Amino acid sequence: MDALGKIYSTTTVVTMKAGKKLNGIAVAWVTRVSIDPPMLAISIGKTRYSHTLLNETGRFGVCIMKPEAEELVSLFGSKSGSDTDKFLGLDYELSCSGTPIVPGTLAYIECVTKGKTDAGDHTIFVGEVVYQKLFDDERPLLYGEHKILNLDFRD
Repeated sequence: MDALGKIYSTTTVVTMKAGKKLNGIAVAWVTRVSIDPPMLAISIGKTRYSHTLLNETGRFGVCIMKPEAEELVSLFGSKSGSDTDKFLGLDYELSCSGTPIVPGTLAYIECVTKGKTDAGDHTIFVGEVVYQKLFDDERPLLYGEHKILNLDFRD
């Protein structure tokens, strides 16, 4: 175990639509970077198919996942969209822009890409929030210590 593994984060599925291709990827490295205007940053590995699609499109969605969506998150984190249609058989929604919202989403945030920064083996995509929706007011699924965590924080 390394010290960096102790940084816990919300488990998300970042979605995109490039042309007619829908894709999504499990991403734990998501953070707010500005209040005014509201902006997020996501970190995507350069070898990922989603990285290629994010460079083709100027928009992405962040689906903050419910605790019961652990299996779905694993699907989006274990297969490449280059040879798998991750949305096949899923009852997903599309935002007004056509960006997919996966089932099991607790909250959805859609961003227009405003910048990119090289970060070693990843690229940080910075997006301005253009739409957000809270589906349920509950605690999200987490990621830490190199695994998905379904923690109970009840008082």
